[in-house]
Amino acid sequence: MRRPASWKWRNVPVPEGYVVLLLAGLVVHVFVRWGLFRQAWVGHAVGWPMAVIGLLVVIWAVWTIEAMDISKPTAIVTTGPYAHSRNPMYVAWTFIYAGIGVIVNSAWPLMFFPIAFIFTHYISVSREEHRLEEEFGDEYRRYLKKVRRYL
Repeated sequence: MRRPASWKWRNVPVPEGYVVLLLAGLVVHVFVRWGLFRQAWVGHAVGWPMAVIGLLVVIWAVWTIEAMDISKPTAIVTTGPYAHSRNPMYVAWTFIYAGIGVIVNSAWPLMFFPIAFIFTHYISVSREEHRLEEEFGDEYRRYLKKVRRYL
């Protein structure tokens, strides 16, 4: 029987751009209300599933990595959510970010999201992909051809 993977908090990347701009959007919302829905329950009905899906994908991705330290990869992970997305944790954070904005019923975080996404794409994802290609060469290039960057 397979032993459950150990949980490593350091394997949960928290995209700074997402956090900063989500918080900025929430702060702006406190001063300038810009709601998405007339009834708050709609935001809860849509936002909570989005946030929970994001959290579940993060958990799945961390369990898939198992004992490896994501900041110092020893192999290309191609199973679990990594079989469907090269960056499942960033996809998960997108769901969490959007879910929180919808739960709070604020358009501001969603307006700031493109900036967060562009920042994360160019600062984090592009650098990580370049580093992995340098480290794993042809193995990583084959993975690039088989699995999409995000969805």
